[in-house]
Amino acid sequence: MQVFNVKNNVYYIGVSDRGLRVFDIMMETKHGTTYNSYLIKEEGGVTIIDGVKAGFTDKWLDNIRSLVDIKDIKYLVVQHTEPDHSGAIPALLALNPNIEVYGSFMAMANLKEINNAPFISNVIKPKQELKLSERQSLFFYPVPNVHWPDTIITHDPVNAIAFTCDFLGQHIAPQQLLYSKEPNKKIIEEEIKLYYDAIMAPFKSDVLKSVATLKSLDVSMVLNSHGYILDTKEAVDWAINNYIKWSTVNKSEKLTVTVVFASAYGYTRSMSEAVISELEKASALVHVFEVPRDDLATIVARIEESDALLVASPTFVGDGIKPVYDVLNSLNPVMCFGKYFSAFGSYGWSGEAVRNYMNRASELRFKKVDEGFKVRLKPSEKELEDTRLYARNFIMKIKAELNK
Repeated sequence: MQVFNVKNNVYYIGVSDRGLRVFDIMMETKHGTTYNSYLIKEEGGVTIIDGVKAGFTDKWLDNIRSLVDIKDIKYLVVQHTEPDHSGAIPALLALNPNIEVYGSFMAMANLKEINNAPFISNVIKPKQELKLSERQSLFFYPVPNVHWPDTIITHDPVNAIAFTCDFLGQHIAPQQLLYSKEPNKKIIEEEIKLYYDAIMAPFKSDVLKSVATLKSLDVSMVLNSHGYILDTKEAVDWAINNYIKWSTVNKSEKLTVTVVFASAYGYTRSMSEAVISELEKASALVHVFEVPRDDLATIVARIEESDALLVASPTFVGDGIKPVYDVLNSLNPVMCFGKYFSAFGSYGWSGEAVRNYMNRASELRFKKVDEGFKVRLKPSEKELEDTRLYARNFIMKIKAELNK
């Protein structure tokens, strides 16, 4: 990616990683990505916004040198210290140790462990001003958990620009970076959604707070850290409105329970039917899924909207089964914190599935309502009544806690 002028005294100095196919171990990046970094040339000195990944240090430094002498850099704003944005920073600070570094408390703490050498650290306060000259200042706004706790947005009101780091980014490495000049908007729409789902979705409430912060600022251009720059007000509004839509969880006023079950011979199915019937008698809204038949993404979305999750399966070879674990392993503690959980099922030999699902629930920070419930092989009429009692107690305990 070539250096170019974005607007007035703001320049793009980032790099492209077109060969990247997997990001952060788990996310497919079939179009590569960019590590966007920016430079502001002002009479009071030069400011750099964010770094790039360590493997691209030389290219980044060359980009900087094409515009300024590194000794003329006065400020470095570190909006987020994930290594794809901070890995090259130690090399810059080694060349000019007089650079004053600005970021959140957590960013400065993280950078200390990345740089492994002293640097001039400045912990920002909300809405703090950094005066670049008599005519131009930057203002800092903490936006934690989009998607790291250290993240800030930097506002340049003179140019009506918000530097947003990962927020509103996309993993794509185009030939040119301006949204307004890309004729194929569909690819941007696809990639911003994929990026949101993989990176931002666990932090929906924080996303909405960050959107509110961004909407309060005079912004006609968003300079993010990956992919296309949103260089028009229309593009900024389009991206913001999508983030709002994707982050708004449509919760029912009713107590909502998702039940996920698997059954080999109908024994766990009959238990599930008994549980579901009792939940519905208690006026709960119940979402029912059978695995592996039903769509995993839909199951996860319903769990996110729910107050409680029940999983059920037989025990196979001393453990739970992969389709249920696939569901549990698609969740995360941020999503599950505060939700209620239990597990039940039929077993033939040793019955560890329920216990192991309950253990996984602890790791996910669910509130475990009980220790789970299981019966051996085909449930008798009495055991089905015990199953119904288990379901009644489950819903009763949740309602009692919610009504405290």
